[in-house]
Amino acid sequence: MKLVERHFDFGSRGKLYTIVPLGDIHLGARACDEDRLKQMIKRIEKDPDCLWIGMGDYCEFINRKDPRFEPRSLAEWIKMSDLTDLARAQKNRFLEMVEPIAPKCIALLEGNHESAITRFTERHIYQEIVAEVKRMAGMTEDQKLGLGYYGWIRLKFVRARIAITYVHINAHHGFTGGRLAGAKALNMQRWLWTHDADLVLMGHSHNTGMQVEAVETVNQKTGEISYKNRVGAYTGTFLKSGVEGALTYSEVKGYLPMAVSGVEIQLRPGKKEYADRLKIITAPM
Repeated sequence: MKLVERHFDFGSRGKLYTIVPLGDIHLGARACDEDRLKQMIKRIEKDPDCLWIGMGDYCEFINRKDPRFEPRSLAEWIKMSDLTDLARAQKNRFLEMVEPIAPKCIALLEGNHESAITRFTERHIYQEIVAEVKRMAGMTEDQKLGLGYYGWIRLKFVRARIAITYVHINAHHGFTGGRLAGAKALNMQRWLWTHDADLVLMGHSHNTGMQVEAVETVNQKTGEISYKNRVGAYTGTFLKSGVEGALTYSEVKGYLPMAVSGVEIQLRPGKKEYADRLKIITAPM
């Protein structure tokens, strides 16, 4: 298990930070909504206080020797010469797209599509992505950016060199499948009850949603009973349903259509009340 830490200095109590999870992009698939991805990248680039977390499955990463390979599912920009190394072509396009926002990356998760490349070809495409984003961001060798499949993010906000606020994020690429929302909601509920995080982020299932659970406790000093909210979110996808000519895995397996959608996290670390510091916005992209 890994921990990534980030430090921020700010002045006003009303200071707003926005965190955008970018994952389940599947760049290289014909069904990937690249226009929406470019819009989100521009949105992150233009806002000086907007940051992002990579949630995994950045590209399709299904090479020709993979039994899942389907020529009809390839993006139109993929050339015949790219077929010799599809993973490289897709990785390079992704890195070129995110280069303007590389310095604003908090952490990068590994998705199942990245891990499959390693498992079947012994090529660690995820480590290549982490190394390149670190280079573009001007990070030193010892600075952490990659979390692997699952890990923790500790954000430290310091106001006027005195007041310190911590926000702890538990991030997981995801492990829940299924056509309906029930299993996803139950797994998120269990995760929030068993992980003492301010925010839990999960991807993989391509759905978008926010969930709040409460934990009851007794203050060790005052003896007062209090309740703390734990917030979780499934972070959506850039993969469109029903794209003409794009034979996707979800359509073959009869999965229900998924909206191209995502979440944004608004953080106001200067707020006194815990409940006022964190807000999740879900909206179609």
